Amino acid sequence: MMENISNSLIEVDREKCTKCEACIGACPAQLYYIDEEILKIADIFEDTCIECGHCVAICPVQAIHLKNYDKAEMRKVKKLQQHIPSFESFKNLALLRRSRRQFKDKEVPKSEIEKILNLTRYSPTAKNTQNLYFSVVTDKKIVSQISKELNNQMKMFVNLAEEERGREILKTQMSEKGLEQSLEMLPQTKWILQKVEEGVDFWCWNGQLISIHGEAELGGISEDTSLAAAQIMLGAELLGLGTCSLGYLTYFSNRSKKIKKLLNIPKDHRVGYSLAIGYPVATYQRIPPREELKVDWI
Repeated sequence: MMENISNSLIEVDREKCTKCEACIGACPAQLYYIDEEILKIADIFEDTCIECGHCVAICPVQAIHLKNYDKAEMRKVKKLQQHIPSFESFKNLALLRRSRRQFKDKEVPKSEIEKILNLTRYSPTAKNTQNLYFSVVTDKKIVSQISKELNNQMKMFVNLAEEERGREILKTQMSEKGLEQSLEMLPQTKWILQKVEEGVDFWCWNGQLISIHGEAELGGISEDTSLAAAQIMLGAELLGLGTCSLGYLTYFSNRSKKIKKLLNIPKDHRVGYSLAIGYPVATYQRIPPREELKVDWI
């Protein structure tokens, strides 16, 4: 009886293996190979494998198993393919998605938010780190506290930006380009602060909040969280919910200890994306035009 391949990451049943070499072609690090008509793995397997599961997914006889994952979660591709939308259906979904800034006074059930967040377990991440963590705020009092702190931060920025000495301080806190853009937007920022005084929640739009963060040392957080956020937006649309990206919340989540504490973000994490979510008020009648596609074919 042939001995199985087994280490801390995988188990390969050599008796089942047909040596079709599908896993060799699928592995992004080329860690499988055939030697003397036997499937083998590279010595650096455990240090190099990112547990992406391509080998598991492509093996026609289910000879490969990822030890750190539940076998029961595997699904047949052919079954899923029977239920995917057409390109036109997906295009319609993408067109219908809008940034929502008016939400009904109706709480989104935890079960609905969990359903959407579960989509992100299959979202692409750099080196398959799956470095995605979520803080979900459903308590309106905490949302209000976060909005208030964001407003305080923006007031502080405006006060500094309007004085020469203050701008010197800002130069030590912001990139040259970032400060330049922020100063250009100073009139709009002051307008927003005025509207907040009138009772408009410009910072969180009175929605529930989803903060997406990850371990800072792993890197790729901006890209990974943005990809996850895109899936959340489309998933929310299918459940009759609306979302809005909250750039100010993302920015200050990484700079304000108070906001970080309110969101329960670990000290060694960085927030990459923030969203408001809720039941939308507005019913749109048409899709507004957009610029033409900008592409260079090389």
